[in-house]
Amino acid sequence: MMLRRRFPFLFALLAIVSALPGAALAQGASEPTRVVILPFDTDAAVSSYQLGLPTALQHALNQLPGLYVPPVGDAALVANKATDSGQDVQALLGRLFDADAVVTGRVTTGGGGVVADINVALGGAVTPHQVSGADPAALAVAAAEAVARAVRPQASADALASVRVAAEQTPSVPSLSPTGLAASGLPGARVADLNTAAQLDAGSAWVVAEYARALALAGELEEAVTQARRAAELAPSDAEVQALVGVVLDAAGAEGALEAFERALAVNPAHAVALAGRAAVSVRTGATDTDPTADLEAAIAAYPRFVDAYVRLAGRQQNAQRALQVLRRAESHSPESVLLRGSVMRRLLDANDAAGAATYLSQTVADPVARSASMYALARLLPASQAAAAEALLAEGRELYPDSVDLKLAQAERLLQSGDLAGAEGLLGPLYTQNPNSVAVANLLAVVQAQRGDLEGARRTVEALRGQGADVDRTLAELYLASGRAAGALALLEQLVAEEPEDAHLQALYGTALMRLGRLEQGETVLERALELDPESQLAGRSLELLRQQRELTGGDVTFNEEAGVAFQQGLYALDVNDFVAAVDAFGRSRAAQETGLGAFYQGYARQLAGDPRGALADYGVALESFPDSDIVLNNLGYAQLEVGRFDLALDSLRRAIAANPENAQAHLNLGVAYYAVQRYEDAIAAFAEAGRLDPGLSPTAETLIEDVRERLGQR
Repeated sequence: MMLRRRFPFLFALLAIVSALPGAALAQGASEPTRVVILPFDTDAAVSSYQLGLPTALQHALNQLPGLYVPPVGDAALVANKATDSGQDVQALLGRLFDADAVVTGRVTTGGGGVVADINVALGGAVTPHQVSGADPAALAVAAAEAVARAVRPQASADALASVRVAAEQTPSVPSLSPTGLAASGLPGARVADLNTAAQLDAGSAWVVAEYARALALAGELEEAVTQARRAAELAPSDAEVQALVGVVLDAAGAEGALEAFERALAVNPAHAVALAGRAAVSVRTGATDTDPTADLEAAIAAYPRFVDAYVRLAGRQQNAQRALQVLRRAESHSPESVLLRGSVMRRLLDANDAAGAATYLSQTVADPVARSASMYALARLLPASQAAAAEALLAEGRELYPDSVDLKLAQAERLLQSGDLAGAEGLLGPLYTQNPNSVAVANLLAVVQAQRGDLEGARRTVEALRGQGADVDRTLAELYLASGRAAGALALLEQLVAEEPEDAHLQALYGTALMRLGRLEQGETVLERALELDPESQLAGRSLELLRQQRELTGGDVTFNEEAGVAFQQGLYALDVNDFVAAVDAFGRSRAAQETGLGAFYQGYARQLAGDPRGALADYGVALESFPDSDIVLNNLGYAQLEVGRFDLALDSLRRAIAANPENAQAHLNLGVAYYAVQRYEDAIAAFAEAGRLDPGLSPTAETLIEDVRERLGQR
């Protein structure tokens, strides 16, 4: 039995929302109508209608062309957030949803049936409607028709007929609560409850579609696809059902997702989920019939709080600055989104602005609407250079939310990053005992155990949560790689690859493990095979690039002892996540266990990225003893010498780099900078031009530098 949820604003909100701006609702295709529906107040006897009826309205109204109703649960969360933080509910709803209309209501018993008093706030006025019905479907039909006529008075007969047909799919009372909860987007929907609902109301495409989504979220993809296809057959012209079907098929990698999204959009071109879904599938498949960017913009116009659409749109921008602008645009509508704020922080960190990321998070949690335990926990993303800021944020968060598991996990991650494995395990052990079913807690505990070298302990932790089998072994292999235990990963992957040789991701993991252990030739073969199987494999691509860089440096395979190899791998991982201070520490530990030219080179590289070029000079000097003719080492050494103002030494190092490899475009560019610094402008122009010729990707930078030199020479 579902407990009644806390929605303290509900019916009383009517007095507030009546002041919504008076915008006309017949806005045309270019500007969708946005309708927000809040959970209804109910008597105890009809509590299943609290979410059941509003979500039935959400389902039915989303059949109207050019109109979109976002998930009821999102509206509830925003209103509760306003109440909890002392914000003006009307102002917050208006700002975050840009709503044209807000629907609230109360459901009671009466006259042998169920009665709903519904209020539609639009155009600065509130219109009351009272409807009744003998069962949920009858009530939903009456309510949907009343609200549809209020928000779309010019709706065609065909459009209103679609609304009625969708409302008729509202399930029986026993199925209403689980279906409404699932459709609302609020947490707590259970597969077992929806399974029962799908059996009780087997003819309701809406119920079956929600069951399919719950199965997909639970990882039961095969059955999810079966149920999604069943829902699609039951209601081929239902926009909301077809959008859900598309989501499930897309998540499962099954055929038919694009067609489902197209069917939804044929009914309602403003259906935000279908628009974003079509964009995602089009990008992945290379389809050219539609414009993904236009679809994402349209999805955002219909649902301004659609964070996933903003994130996807940011990924389509031509440069990092424009991507960041897209994400910052979303903040005015979704200030409390951890996904959004985390995406902004990652972009700042990718731009090497760790201080900016720390300041951004501090400013975010200062906003009472944005503040939450999970938001404070984003401090886990900050690199070691911002350790003090991260700890201050986590301490503030723990004071406000002392029972937050997320914050305790973030604290454990910080301890892990600082190398305090004992402290991290001491925090995670009791947390795991209290939360034995938490995947996040178990995974982090297993990572700590693996980093300590307790691979069996890590295995026990993962198996206690997930059982045994190939899927668990794959998870363990990924975990071991992240922990710097490539040997442990390799032992698992050899068997897995033998059983599934056509699995691209397994091949990528296997090749990465070989590369991390210094077996470069074999690793290259495996990684190339992974890219044959999946040309889009990011892991295989990154590992292959790193492998070839190492081979250019070393000329062949590299052998580490276990301690040095583990620390070296942890350093590579720290570089991957832009934690340069941690990378310096890890490569230092690797060198302490076993001095290698490769370790020295990467420690110097990490020092440079961390803003310590003077420290990098000594490391590159050691690396140069092992690789005296390496253009890579000489180029990096020359660049570090430029940074500390030793232009004479930089000129020598960079000339040697070019002598070792005349095709090294970056060395030519850096040599041009050195010539520029000593006012040898004609030589600088020649070096910049050669860099642009060798690597067209450097041409914009080279041309800008050439233009600057010519300006100094008075040649413009």
